[in-house]
Amino acid sequence: MRNSASRTNVSVAGDLLVALGLAFALVLTAQAAGAQTEASWSNQGLIYLLGPTLDGTSGVGPFDTDVDLSAGDVFDNLDSAFLGMYRGEGERWGVLVDIVYMDLKADGSGDRGALSGEVELEQTTAIVSATYRLSPTTQLMAGALYNDISGSISLTGPLRETRGQSMGDDWVDPIVGVLYETPVGAGNWSFTGSAQIGGFGVGSDLVTILTGSFSYRFNEWSSVDIGYRYLDFDYEDGDGPDRFKFDMKEHGPAIGWRIDF
Repeated sequence: MRNSASRTNVSVAGDLLVALGLAFALVLTAQAAGAQTEASWSNQGLIYLLGPTLDGTSGVGPFDTDVDLSAGDVFDNLDSAFLGMYRGEGERWGVLVDIVYMDLKADGSGDRGALSGEVELEQTTAIVSATYRLSPTTQLMAGALYNDISGSISLTGPLRETRGQSMGDDWVDPIVGVLYETPVGAGNWSFTGSAQIGGFGVGSDLVTILTGSFSYRFNEWSSVDIGYRYLDFDYEDGDGPDRFKFDMKEHGPAIGWRIDF
């Protein structure tokens, strides 16, 4: 547990280096396990835009705030964001890395409307999975989700008194799942879907990740993806003033540009 006021640009960069280091380790493991050659290894990069709806409860110390933000609300309150994905694969083994960063501020309510408040949320999520191909359409997935949350809550009560708390936390969840992909018809369309669950009390009590997208390939090296993404976190740690809660659903449509290299 840490106070968010102590976070610096150096610590954020360190968090990203942890995620990228884990991704690099899984790439080496996957390549070694499958005895892949450089010629058989394919690479894809994806930059995408997500229109997320946030629905749940965020809590620090003794304070909880209900959060209910539409995609329009998120964009209205978004200060900065980055969303990107890397996928590498050989004959059997592969690796999938997905990084989401966003910084936003929003109003909320708590205690059945008796309290009004403001929530500021900075989130970095890195999902790193090794994949193993069972068939031309199906792959098993296993890896880890790294989540870094910095939050602050300022609450105003019925007598207009204001109280606040700033805090954050980071944790790692083991995850397992399955990935399915198949051509659609005889043209340039294809479908990709994945389902992962994790946490199991190691970090979160439970985390669920569901994605589905249709891709249209323009040529050998580029395509556009249109789909939907769903993440559900159930996390709580600490007691008293050190308590941190992140019970949140983040879901919405996504569109991205994929490059093969």
